[in-house]
Amino acid sequence: MPAPVDAILSELRRALVEVPARLDRVALAIARLDDEPFDDDEVEDTLARWATDARALIAGRGVATLAELLGGKLGLRGDEDEYDDPENSFLPRVLERRLGLPILLSIVYLEVARRAAVPLDGLALPGHFVVGQRQDDGAVVVIDPFAGGRALAWPEVEALVARAGVQLTPAHLTPATAHTIATRMLRNLLGSYRRRARLDKLRVVAQLLAAIDPSDDELN
Repeated sequence: MPAPVDAILSELRRALVEVPARLDRVALAIARLDDEPFDDDEVEDTLARWATDARALIAGRGVATLAELLGGKLGLRGDEDEYDDPENSFLPRVLERRLGLPILLSIVYLEVARRAAVPLDGLALPGHFVVGQRQDDGAVVVIDPFAGGRALAWPEVEALVARAGVQLTPAHLTPATAHTIATRMLRNLLGSYRRRARLDKLRVVAQLLAAIDPSDDELN
């Protein structure tokens, strides 16, 4: 049975103020909306195990090796068949199925990277969340977890943003905050439940979104 909205909100607020950010805890709080139960320890164990594998493989090669592990060997990729299924927004389901939305797959990359001491940022591009690693010369290597961890050439990044009707700017490469990520996750669920006429879930998600981002245009 899903947790009550007050309990989810309390957990989410605690997660959002943690320093350094713990996106796994943000995602687990939102996953309490799922009808299926899950074990927090199993989620932690999976992320820790993958980080151990990453540390053993990286040896200075950095984000490319992380992407090879998560997207190649472990097979994490985007769910293109049932893109907006709520399962794709719940971290335990994403780890189990190795399918998910761009933002959830990016959270997996970010949390494995954090545990493996690999510098990596979440990039909230309009319409498509990715991860990036800033190089010493200021350039950003952009990885698309939805595409199996493929590194994107700069024209591909520009094209991703252009699909949302905007032009790529340096601001798009600013690391996303935990609050931005939580808000975006909840907006995804809001749309998913609305399309499925799940009014019970829709109300809860709207309450959570209104509590952490009362200025959200979708709620006004």
